[in-house]
Amino acid sequence: METNYSEIIRDLDNDLSRTKEVSENVPEQIEYAIGLCKVALDRMRKLVIQEGFPDIISEINFFKKVKPLAYSKLLFYQAVFDIESKRKKTDIPVIRRYLQQRLSKIHEYLEEHQLKVQYYRCRCSHLDEKYFLRNNDEIPLKLRNDHQLMDEEFFTWHDHTFSTIMAYEMLIDYIILELKKLDNLEKGIVEFPESTLFWTGKKIELVEILYAVYFSGSINNGKVTIKELAEVFGRLLNIDLSKDVYRYYAEIQQRKKEENQTKFLDFLRAILIKKLGDKNE
Repeated sequence: METNYSEIIRDLDNDLSRTKEVSENVPEQIEYAIGLCKVALDRMRKLVIQEGFPDIISEINFFKKVKPLAYSKLLFYQAVFDIESKRKKTDIPVIRRYLQQRLSKIHEYLEEHQLKVQYYRCRCSHLDEKYFLRNNDEIPLKLRNDHQLMDEEFFTWHDHTFSTIMAYEMLIDYIILELKKLDNLEKGIVEFPESTLFWTGKKIELVEILYAVYFSGSINNGKVTIKELAEVFGRLLNIDLSKDVYRYYAEIQQRKKEENQTKFLDFLRAILIKKLGDKNE
């Protein structure tokens, strides 16, 4: 069953990466993305109802880590659609003020739920059985009467909270980028066209490449930071590396030498050698 959930998430990510092919109209792209997220969640729900979970650990893992991957994207795109539909074509100061207000509301939510945010970001687990199991008697009555928990077979106390936190993290990046665009517009700075390329491998694999380039000193004679490289590669390949580049480097360092510390770079080398050999035959 884990494989089925992985396939659903992979299909969703692949489909979302092609939303620009559907329409040149941004609101239509967002509506399409919302539909994709709903389809993915419906597929998940059917699996949960039909097959259930073999044990408590599997159920916790699903509602803590798997479902939020899709649900957070739904919440994110719904929020973006709301912003874009309300952001009228008006002068820059008004648009900026509106975006800043949305940003303030997000920070207010994160501050209000700081204990849950800390639990999420620190990857705590001591309250998992309370937070991520269904049919939990400790769920407050007020929440049980909430429309979001009417479908008790597919909701737990805090899978919605985790999804909201994840969505808000994406939304913060989105709003900050929009504010930056407004600043550039005022200053007359011309931005590069948005990249249509998407990194479809694992983030840690791209981080291997980043650090190899960084340590080689091949860019600006080595006078560049890993953060700058992460931002450039991120813009080029439509992937946010800012929060992961240092963490993944630590994971790569922790790999045992006998397990091959540079897995992806060695894989690329093997592929290139094979293809070069094929052409020489």
